[in-house]
Amino acid sequence: MLLRPGIFLLGLFFVVGCSKNDVTTAGGDWIDHLDNTIDSSQKVQLRAWIDAGLNSASMEATAPLYPHDSDFYNALYNAKSIYDQRVIVSDRVEEIPGITKGAYVANGLPSTVINASPASADLDLPASEAPNFVAAKDTVLRAGAVMYRVIGGAGSYPTGGYWVLDKPTGYADVIGGTAVQPAWNAFEVMVVYTLPEGDTMKVWKGVAARQPVAGTDNVYYDNYMQSYHLDGGLEQIYVPNVYRDYTNTSVYNHFLNNITSQDSITWAKQ
Repeated sequence: MLLRPGIFLLGLFFVVGCSKNDVTTAGGDWIDHLDNTIDSSQKVQLRAWIDAGLNSASMEATAPLYPHDSDFYNALYNAKSIYDQRVIVSDRVEEIPGITKGAYVANGLPSTVINASPASADLDLPASEAPNFVAAKDTVLRAGAVMYRVIGGAGSYPTGGYWVLDKPTGYADVIGGTAVQPAWNAFEVMVVYTLPEGDTMKVWKGVAARQPVAGTDNVYYDNYMQSYHLDGGLEQIYVPNVYRDYTNTSVYNHFLNNITSQDSITWAKQ
C-alpha cells in the first residue's frame, strides 16, 4: 500500500527534527545514546548506579535538562549519597526519609546578628546562621553534656557548628528534623562530643527552621519549591566558632580531643 506523499514527508521531517534526547529508543538502552562527552567507563558507572537502586527512567528524563551529558554525569558522580542522587534526578523524592510534601515556606529568623547575654561578640549568633532557627536562645552547657553530629565521613568536618543533644535514630531525624539537605551531607558517621570536667560552653539552642529540599543549582528546583520541603522542628545546637576555631591550634585541638567517638552509621536506607 502506498502512503500519500504529504504523510510520508511529515513523518520524515518529524524524525529529522528530533534530537537524541527527544526520542526514546524502543527496547534500547538510553545510556548508549548519550553524547560523546560521556565515555564508556562513565556509561558503566551510570549502569552501576541503576543496579544500586537509582531509577533508570528518572535518570533518562533528567539527562536532557543539562547542557551536556557530562554535566549530568558529574552531578551524579559528585552527589553525597543515593539520597542526593535521587533528589538530582527526581526519583521517589517523597519516599526519602524526612522529606515532607507541600510547598516550602520559610519560617526562620531574620538574617541579623543575635547578641549573646552578657554581651560578647565571639558568642553572638551570626546573621548567616539565624535563619536556620525558628527561635534561638543562648544557653550554657556544663561538664558532662553530650552532643551529637552526623557527618559524611572522609573529608567531612567533625568540628562543624551544628549539633543536637538528643541522639538521632534515623535519617528522618537529620534530613527532616534538623532540615539537612541530602546535597549537604552523606550521613555516614555519628560524631559524639562530651564536654570535659571543668569546661562550660555557651551555645545557641532552638528549633530547626524549614529548608528547601535542594539548592538553586538543582534542575528541579522550581518544582521542588512548590512540592516538597524539609520541615525542621527538632531542637538543634549551634556552637560558636570561638570554641572550635581551626585557625587557633590549641582551641581546635581541645575541641577535637573531646570528641569521644566517630562511628559509622548503620541505619537502613529506604
